[in-house]
Amino acid sequence: MKIGRAIDLWLGELSRAGRQDGTLDSYRRHLNKLVDHLERTRPDVDVREVTTNDCRAFLDNWRGRAASTVCTVHSAVNGLFEWLFLEGEVDVNPMARIKRPRRPRPGEADVVIVTSDDVGRMFTACQTWQEFLCLSVLAYVGARRSAASRLRWRDVDLSFGAVRLHEKGGKVVDVTIPDELAHILHEACESGDVPCGPDDYVIPNRRPASVRRAERSNKVVWETVVKVARRARVRATVHALRRAFAVAFLTSNPGAIEALKELLNHSRIDTTQVYLKALNRSQLMEPVRGLSWTSSTEFPPQAPEVARMQGKAHTGFEPVPPP
Repeated sequence: MKIGRAIDLWLGELSRAGRQDGTLDSYRRHLNKLVDHLERTRPDVDVREVTTNDCRAFLDNWRGRAASTVCTVHSAVNGLFEWLFLEGEVDVNPMARIKRPRRPRPGEADVVIVTSDDVGRMFTACQTWQEFLCLSVLAYVGARRSAASRLRWRDVDLSFGAVRLHEKGGKVVDVTIPDELAHILHEACESGDVPCGPDDYVIPNRRPASVRRAERSNKVVWETVVKVARRARVRATVHALRRAFAVAFLTSNPGAIEALKELLNHSRIDTTQVYLKALNRSQLMEPVRGLSWTSSTEFPPQAPEVARMQGKAHTGFEPVPPP
């Protein structure tokens, strides 16, 4: 079997298993690069001809990249050949001896964190209903980017105070919303500036005339958050707002980890406890703010030589004062 045909068949299996379109697109993009890599020396390569060293040479192209990217590429190649091995198309999985790279644990990676003050500044920086509704859905519900982008007005029940989110894996979840968000959504409909038909998106399109697909890309949510955050001079992402929602909920409702699990639509409580660990770690370090070595607030006088050279950069041409 040719490698290109094998990729199409495997992605078809994943699609029927309910994998997300974003995952399929990512795997296809990386695996197409694998085809290009192999066909530089062997046109129309057969899957039985791929060796472990071929896979190693391909994975080496991602050295120095982000750990999440390296793990995604490894998962795509390994998943393909695992499936081919189970189907009997290859006698040996060439990826079997290649160890999966370690993905950083939660808390080890350089994650973006926004505080409650940052969220308030972003709300103040909103200039349109589109930006305000986008930020409101993310901050008050803690929805994922894909679920927020797919939310339509037919999924909103203002009388009961709940929204229906279409989450990853095809899951549909009914989530209770805060009263403030229900008030915001009501005012948006009453304003007359926001299309509120059953099929209209709660987060309007930035450029409605440019949308041609039946289901839009969730990139509209990411672009809106980045735009508002830049205006507010805040470093923020969609997932950072999800984390801010979790921390704010746990701060207001200590110990309500089970309720947060349902609100965030986590399948495992361990995933939800990551947010609790981040909150506890932050609280445990708070006492250091009161650390003091002296009661004096007077600073030593500045030496004359230092004051005279203040603001001057030493480039090798300026005279250096003697010690």
